[in-house]
Amino acid sequence: MKPKFTNSARYKCLEYLKKHSVDLYLCYCGMEECEPGHYYGPATRSEYLIHYILSGKGIFQADGKTYHLGEYNAFVIYPDEITFYQADTEDPWTYIWVGFGGAKAETCLNYASLNKENRIGVFKCKEELVNCVKGMLNASKLTYANDLKREGFLFMFLSALINENNANEQHNIYDYPYQIYVEHALEFIDHNYDKDIKVNDIANYIGIDRSYFANIFKKIMHVSPQQYLINYRLEKARNLLKKSNLSISEISERIGYSDPLYFSKLFKKYYNISPTEYRTQIEELVSASKKGE
Repeated sequence: MKPKFTNSARYKCLEYLKKHSVDLYLCYCGMEECEPGHYYGPATRSEYLIHYILSGKGIFQADGKTYHLGEYNAFVIYPDEITFYQADTEDPWTYIWVGFGGAKAETCLNYASLNKENRIGVFKCKEELVNCVKGMLNASKLTYANDLKREGFLFMFLSALINENNANEQHNIYDYPYQIYVEHALEFIDHNYDKDIKVNDIANYIGIDRSYFANIFKKIMHVSPQQYLINYRLEKARNLLKKSNLSISEISERIGYSDPLYFSKLFKKYYNISPTEYRTQIEELVSASKKGE
């Protein structure tokens, strides 16, 4: 079936889209100012479907329960289940909807606290959600660039729901296993050890609390983030002392220490030898090795 785009004053819909991803893909989307009493169902869907109410009122029925909904409410429909929803006869709702599927679809819903146990959500990010759906609808022409745009707006739509849900939680939520955060920290250090970074900078980059970060880092690496950063920098310094003719000041700057005196003291504290003495020692070993050849 070919993709179809309907654009009228009260009803806009983009549907019958092809799947371009296994993880997460857009099936259809739209927005409508419903007539009084307008309803859909009882019916089933073959994909996940989120409706978000912009104004007005209506009811949603699923699993034998009836929900009375209004502005800022979102409700979710799961594949292959029978549901019914209807606009109020006096104050009919206007809503937007997004139908989607993929291996990560249910995971995204769970992060937004939308699931079969919690059908209804309250989200105040109305403008952001509307802009996402408008972005999808405006990318209705079948081009590869528009395919990417629609998928991007789907990700942004779900991200907005998840962000608001996380903001409403009373405690920090960490979505990934310890190892993932630590891997990102190690990558950040590898790319930024030459700058004046501190543990706070690493935690902020990853987006988690500093104390939580310090705890999980030590649990996995068996050393504190601060100690790891020092060890990493000093090992880089040793390599530069061995393999380059850079001055002590230049090496100090290249590993993130603006004060060469501080660097020299730190180096001696850890290796019981100054950077200059270490370099001399290496040069003597190399010279002796060449004489023995």
